Amino acid sequence: MPIPLLLGLIFTLVVFGAVRAMAPARTVLAGAVLGAGALALLAMNYQALLTLEFWAGLIGFVAILSALVVVIHPNPMVSILFLIVNLFCIALFYLILKAQFLAVLQIIVYAGAIMVLFVFVVMLLNLRAEEGLRLVRGPQRWGGLALGAVFALLMFQAISHRSDQPYVDPGAFETGFGSARALGTLLFSKYLLAFEAASILLIAGMIGAVVLAKRKVA
Repeated sequence: MPIPLLLGLIFTLVVFGAVRAMAPARTVLAGAVLGAGALALLAMNYQALLTLEFWAGLIGFVAILSALVVVIHPNPMVSILFLIVNLFCIALFYLILKAQFLAVLQIIVYAGAIMVLFVFVVMLLNLRAEEGLRLVRGPQRWGGLALGAVFALLMFQAISHRSDQPYVDPGAFETGFGSARALGTLLFSKYLLAFEAASILLIAGMIGAVVLAKRKVA
């Protein structure tokens, strides 16, 4: 079963992060010991490496971890880099579902063009000056904590009540899923309004960034 192997690797990573945060001087020793433990765990469960479920779970863990870093890290450039990692994980999920065209679009459009736009906006606004800002006690902080708790409960509810069907089943989709023809048909028929609304939001975001940068210069 790939689940014990995944949990073991995640536990190893969490322990390493805790040691690095609490005892930085012993990071190398802890990394060597935990690395040897991880290799032993892989050797005992090498058959799980051949299953699709293991790799899907590993990609999902990396996607969740990178998304958390995007939200939590105070440096905007680090957040952008981990957002690129998250977008690559989504592209890998498309490949698992045999939607090669969607995976290519995910990398070229989102992990490529859109992220270049993000970097341009961060450099234009010179956001490094706001790295030291922290939310003080107030409605924003307590509201954020409340929304985070509600989101965690919803995620727990969704995971605990999930169906018994395989979560990786490429054969469950219609013929032509992920192809250029199917994607174009959906974008310019069922999702035309959402597609155009996303384009308008991107343009509005760029205009807002230029206006904010102009105020700083003035």
